[in-house]
Amino acid sequence: MTRTATTLLLFVIAAAVVAAGQRPPTRTFDDDDAGALPKGFQLGAMRQEGPGTWLVRRDGTNGYLAHTSDEGGQGYALALTPDEPLRDVAISARLRLNGGSRAGGLIWRHQDDANFHAAVLDLARGAVFLYLFRNGNRITLESRDDLELDPGGWHTLRVVHERASVYVAIGGIRVFEERDGRLERTFGPGRVGVLAAGDADVWFDDLRIEPERSRR
Repeated sequence: MTRTATTLLLFVIAAAVVAAGQRPPTRTFDDDDAGALPKGFQLGAMRQEGPGTWLVRRDGTNGYLAHTSDEGGQGYALALTPDEPLRDVAISARLRLNGGSRAGGLIWRHQDDANFHAAVLDLARGAVFLYLFRNGNRITLESRDDLELDPGGWHTLRVVHERASVYVAIGGIRVFEERDGRLERTFGPGRVGVLAAGDADVWFDDLRIEPERSRR
């Protein structure tokens, strides 16, 4: 092998190592156009006619994705990222629950609008829920209802799903970890995104999605 070829091979290997060690970027919405849906996002609805209004808003230089409450919304509005479908995954986002029923959260393994997993923070009830939506039926797998959170603040919700275990944390503090065979058996790889109760004003920022393999 020539010196030039050897140098090129070493460069390719080094680049691959660096790429493998990189963590997925955080979606800040700072570079998205205000008044529009982020590029590549798709909307859905669960137990209501439509997804309501999702738009990027701006507070100074900071952008965020906002869902505006719909008085007729009795279910959930979904916003799915354009990222590749994933099975085991870690997701986090900052949420601000401003009005209406003040409930919103994260979704993953989305097969369609009737089949997915979700973690929902409900400030009106001071609770967080781990749900399995199957064929349109909402199944509660775990919950915690004694939360004391600032009703007007931003809260970071994080979920890690690995095989039959789901870990949920708020503000870096573990709320619960649920182990259930259904968590491993239900659904293959699916879309990832955020959701809001149809009648809730919810803001989302700093959305981060990490495939399980990137955290090893």
